[in-house]
Amino acid sequence: MKFDLLLKNGNIRTIDNDMSVQNWVGVTDGKIVAIGAAPDEEVTADEIIDLGGNTVLPGLMDCHLHVLSAGISLSAVPLGDAKTIGEVLELLEAACKDAPDDEEWIFGGNFVTQNVAEGRYPTRFELDAIAHGKKIMVMSASLHGFAFTTSALPIANIPEGTPGVERGEDGEILGVYTSDESSFLANANVLGSLGEEKIWQYIVDCAENAASKGITTMHGLFGLLVTGDIDVDLILKRKDELPVHMEVFYQTWDVDKAKALGLPRVGGCLTLDGAAFEHTIANFDPFVDEPALRGVLYHNDDEIYQIVKKAHEQDMQVTLHALGDRAIDQLLWIYHRVFAEQGRKDLRHRIEHFSYPTDAQIQMAKDLDLILSIQPGFTYYWDNGPNSAFEIIFGREGADKWDPFNKLLDAGNIVIAGSDCPVTPVEPLVNIATVVNSPNPIRNAGIDDAIKMVTINGAYAVNLEDRKGSIEIGKDADFVVIDKDPYDYVDSKEIYDIEPLFTIREGVITYRR
Repeated sequence: MKFDLLLKNGNIRTIDNDMSVQNWVGVTDGKIVAIGAAPDEEVTADEIIDLGGNTVLPGLMDCHLHVLSAGISLSAVPLGDAKTIGEVLELLEAACKDAPDDEEWIFGGNFVTQNVAEGRYPTRFELDAIAHGKKIMVMSASLHGFAFTTSALPIANIPEGTPGVERGEDGEILGVYTSDESSFLANANVLGSLGEEKIWQYIVDCAENAASKGITTMHGLFGLLVTGDIDVDLILKRKDELPVHMEVFYQTWDVDKAKALGLPRVGGCLTLDGAAFEHTIANFDPFVDEPALRGVLYHNDDEIYQIVKKAHEQDMQVTLHALGDRAIDQLLWIYHRVFAEQGRKDLRHRIEHFSYPTDAQIQMAKDLDLILSIQPGFTYYWDNGPNSAFEIIFGREGADKWDPFNKLLDAGNIVIAGSDCPVTPVEPLVNIATVVNSPNPIRNAGIDDAIKMVTINGAYAVNLEDRKGSIEIGKDADFVVIDKDPYDYVDSKEIYDIEPLFTIREGVITYRR
């Protein structure tokens, strides 16, 4: 028997219904056409990869990421470890000095106010002093807050009276935007000003980086954060040029607009509430560090009902961003209402994040058969020890509530995992490690479920389970070859050190270490 591609002598974890393990797999025309449990000398191919006992998983998935912003983050100045505003400014100034003369923008990424002693963003005046003629955009790790130089403010173009525009004691605008109304608009106007060529290059950068992490399929979020939705037009025209399969999520409240583009879904990070660092996540209980606040609900029930109702009527999947328990409650009951009025359909509606649920909400999500799209990186980075960012904001008891992987799964929910990049890096193998070996073991779950979150569950969430997500005859030949078997390291921190050796999409090698 001869194939186009043969992977042999491997520990091939198929993630099929039986979670079977095989030795070799044969590929022809980009499809899996044969699988073997023992060596077969008669099996050959045009290209043979001897796995040498290494482990193979189905091609991995990132089920929630902002593709354009993720591409930008790869070359942004990393600010996540800065402990003072002074350190932030030193890092940015070095980048401004080193940048080519024709480089207009300097982006700073992964900024967390809770990490710096001053507990605030740098102001435009501080940024102006170190900019050396460049425009600077500081991006919060949550992507819900930004700071700019004075020269960038006309491009950000925030109208007078928009919420979340920070001002000094004298009333001067500080160039800092911390509500979704102001921050999303500023982000969209800046990214929209970059031009199609630059925007496409950032999209390509994101996809190539994803392939290097073992990813073959992405649930990519487009629109909303780019004026004119330029990125939506580009991805629909050119997605076949990328080394990953791209499932497009159009972040628009206009269901008809998404339908007219031939998309089977609408939504993404259409925010019902905000984010933790900006204290805009909507919870029933007040924040420990800001006891006068309980976050923000950005939309009334009817606005949300209208998009869910219309999408359901038109047989389109819909998903929205709900982090806190107040926002989760709002969305759950709207799904409940629409299902009561129109009946259930197999549309696989989702909730993005579902980060801070109550036990009752976890069960209600299961009762409604919703898909829960979570981001394990949140707790990996921000609930990773004493005085973590989440502990500062929510207290220890509150931080323990965040992303209860085990509770979600024990209730029988279908859970998928993504990065929310640039909020956290594209690292699906780290997501697997975090689910089973979290820095806070109160939320740990099993290895089978962790792998399913970035394989077969991710495929099911976009109606691709017949093509992707497991290694079975007839499916796309999407694989990642990794240097360790995660099943051998469930109880070891070495599980975080697993790396891809090859990424293969539809029988074509897209990454080789």
